[in-house]
Amino acid sequence: MIVIDEQFRERLDKVKKRHSWPVALLAKTLGKPRCYVYRKIEEEKFDVVEDSGPAKVLSNSVIEFFENRLKKV
Repeated sequence: MIVIDEQFRERLDKVKKRHSWPVALLAKTLGKPRCYVYRKIEEEKFDVVEDSGPAKVLSNSVIEFFENRLKKV
């Protein structure tokens, strides 16, 4: 059985509502520092879309990362 903090579950539900997130806004939504999000991008744990503006992290990669991480616990 996997138990997730209710507040963190709510944060992940917010992430699911959008297709992609700017790094700073995603970090704020997850309650993590920006360097955490950048580190996950560098480790290729989070997928990124780069267009003419700042890089945006794809929501599905964030959800998938945390679900896989919680399965290992």
